[in-house]
Amino acid sequence: MAPSTNSVLEIVERRAVPGPDDRKRMDSQAANLKKELQSILISNDFDAEVSIQGSVAKDTWLRGEADLDIFAGFEPSMNRTEWVEKVIPALKKGLSRFKIVERYAEHPYLEFRSERVRVNVVPYFVVKKGEWKSATDRTPFHTEYMNSHLTPKTRAEVRFLKRFMKGIDVYGAEIRVGGFSGMLAETLVLNYGSFTETLEEASCWNGKVRILVEKLEGAESADRFDSSLVVIDPIDPERNLAAAVRSEKLWSFVAASRQLLQGPSLEYFYPRTPRTHSKSEFQRKLKDSEGFLAIVFPHPKVVVDILWGQLLSLEQSLVGLLQRFDFRIARSHTWSDDRKLGVVFLELETPELPRTRVHLGPPVARREESQTFLERHRNSKSTLRGPYVQSERWIVEKRREYPSSSELLRKAFKDSSLGLSVPKQLHNNFTSGAHIVDRDGIEKMISNRSFAEALWDFLDGRPRWLRLKYA
Repeated sequence: MAPSTNSVLEIVERRAVPGPDDRKRMDSQAANLKKELQSILISNDFDAEVSIQGSVAKDTWLRGEADLDIFAGFEPSMNRTEWVEKVIPALKKGLSRFKIVERYAEHPYLEFRSERVRVNVVPYFVVKKGEWKSATDRTPFHTEYMNSHLTPKTRAEVRFLKRFMKGIDVYGAEIRVGGFSGMLAETLVLNYGSFTETLEEASCWNGKVRILVEKLEGAESADRFDSSLVVIDPIDPERNLAAAVRSEKLWSFVAASRQLLQGPSLEYFYPRTPRTHSKSEFQRKLKDSEGFLAIVFPHPKVVVDILWGQLLSLEQSLVGLLQRFDFRIARSHTWSDDRKLGVVFLELETPELPRTRVHLGPPVARREESQTFLERHRNSKSTLRGPYVQSERWIVEKRREYPSSSELLRKAFKDSSLGLSVPKQLHNNFTSGAHIVDRDGIEKMISNRSFAEALWDFLDGRPRWLRLKYA
């Protein structure tokens, strides 16, 4: 028998809500790092306002998986180039005992791990509300707003929602995920009142959802945003908090909300670690996937956010190329180790097309168009049969240039005239090293656990939450 929603949430509360010792450790770590960061900036003659922001400042962080956001606020007169060329190098040097990763949103920021906590050092401009110079300028105002509206009860509800979103893989506004930000999750709970009410309302969302948690001047015109979900930023009527949410993440959230309400399970919040599948299991899955292709390519190590923007762009370009040559794509997905290797998975309805394609011409009644059509196709080398009249229009049967999807792709890797657009930072590595991996090659790659999990998920097709016992 499936457990009740309340019994599941009681367990989630014990696991997700920080206890006194957790809070003490986090407060101490935050204070020490804030002090250290301030000292580094002062010693390098930077006048900055350092503060703790994000989920730690709003007390909506999840036990054992918090991100500690430390913001460095600069005067609006500061040039962004100075942050890149002077501030970042100074911080890297001062924090050299950590393994620093440079990340990129609207501008660069730093990420490192300290005592199992992911720490983000983020720049912003200290401005008045509404006079934004960068997206991060809103963050202190977000913190202030949430701290004045959240209660101990709604903070617990926010944690339920965040953990649920993480469990179904729709949490995180970074480009790799394209999901719900922490601020968006908090705003949804404020609007609907609780985790359960949020899921009940989300279960009924249609193609056009508009949410205004604050009656701000200008916020009423939410329809100006061309998105299925519009949640007006409570401190900025010109901003949609849900702008980064990709369509598949939005509707996955809606679908998973319905499933959880129908059959609650802790695994929606804390999924089991995927088991390792055997070589023979992969062989059976691949045998049933006749239209499966895997394009493997090397890529340079670049800032991960920039990398994923280019990887997703490449995926769409590959899909577009195949569609232009009449191949129908069921699904596509990109995987990367974030260091040097990328893979695009494709599922085609069929990897091979007939060598002949039927091309519809104009109605015979259109005299000039008919003449142009005849001149173009009557003596063309690519014409196999026709032109001829069928019903009221001209028809011609043409030789298909690329009946094989693999042949088309291999040609496009080297020949830019076919229209495959490869982003700049991937271009050299991709054009020189991209190849389609056969099944033997795939089987060799499954020793990489991350790759194997992504491949299995793609071959199975179902999101993990839909494989649950009670789903």
